[in-house]
Amino acid sequence: MFPALNMELEIVRTVLQNEVNDIYVCTDLLKDTGVFYTMISIRDTGCRKIMAEKLNTDRMFFSNRDFIGSFVYESRLNLVFRYYHENLLSLLGGVYLAEFTDCKRAALNLAAACAECGADPDLGMLLLDERNINVTRDGDIQFNYFLDFAELNPGIEEGAWLRKAAGTIFGILELNYKGRYESPESYPDDLRVFWLKMQTTGFPSLGHIISTIRSMADKPVEMRGILWWIRSHFRRAKGFLFRNSMTAFMTVLVTVTLIYAGVQIYTRARARRAYENNVSYNGIEYIGNVYLGNEE
Repeated sequence: MFPALNMELEIVRTVLQNEVNDIYVCTDLLKDTGVFYTMISIRDTGCRKIMAEKLNTDRMFFSNRDFIGSFVYESRLNLVFRYYHENLLSLLGGVYLAEFTDCKRAALNLAAACAECGADPDLGMLLLDERNINVTRDGDIQFNYFLDFAELNPGIEEGAWLRKAAGTIFGILELNYKGRYESPESYPDDLRVFWLKMQTTGFPSLGHIISTIRSMADKPVEMRGILWWIRSHFRRAKGFLFRNSMTAFMTVLVTVTLIYAGVQIYTRARARRAYENNVSYNGIEYIGNVYLGNEE
C-alpha cells in the first residue's frame, strides 16, 4: 500500500516490471468509488532525475486532467494518473467507428487529447504506443499512461512527434478505406490530401492537423466508374514510371532502336527484291514485234 496524495493506493494489477520502472493499476482504499489509477513507479536513478526535472521545471502534465500527482516513496518517484478501461483503439476501432463521421470525430478527439496531455515530444512518443490509446463507443479517446521509460529517448524533436501523431490520426481516418483501395493515393480527395501532406511538408502543429480534419466532408466523395478507373490506373502508371524512371527510359530507348532497325532492314530487303526482279531493257530495240527505240 502507498499512502500518498490523500489516498491509500493498493495494487490490484501489475502491468509492467523492468529495470527502469514498474507500472501498476491501483485502487484507493480510502474511497470506495470504483475508480482505478495507473501508477508509474520509477526506480532508475537517471530516469528519476529526468522526470523530476520535467515535472518541476517544465511543469510536465500539470495541464492534464488525468494527472493526479507525483510522490516519492522508498527512493522511487511515482506518477499517478486516472486509469481507463482498456478498450484499445487498435482492436476495437473497426467495431466502434463504423462510419467516416465516427472516424472523423475520434481523430479530432485524439488530436485534442495529444494537445491537452501536457507531454513533451519525448513522452508524447511513448504515449502514442497502441497499448495506451483507448476508444469508446462514442468515439472518445482516452489514454492509460502505460509509459515504459526503458524506451524513453530524450531529445526527440517536435517535428518527429507531430509526424507520429499525424500517422496515428490518419490510421483512424482511413479505417473504412484501407483494403478497399490499392494505396492512399487512390483514397477520396480529403484523405489523400492529408496523406500527401504527411509524406511531404508535414503538419507544423496539432492545430493545423485539427483544422485539416474539421475541413473534411462528413462523407468523402468516392470517385467510381470509368473516370475512377482511368484516374487510378493513370496514378499507378505515373507512380511506377517515377519509381523506375531509368528503367523506363532504357526500355523506351531500346524499343525505339529495335523498331528503327527493323524498319531499315525491311526497307532495304524490299528494295533489293525489287531490284532483283526488275528486267533491264537497256540496249534492246525490239521485244517481239514491239519497237523500243525512238520513233522519228
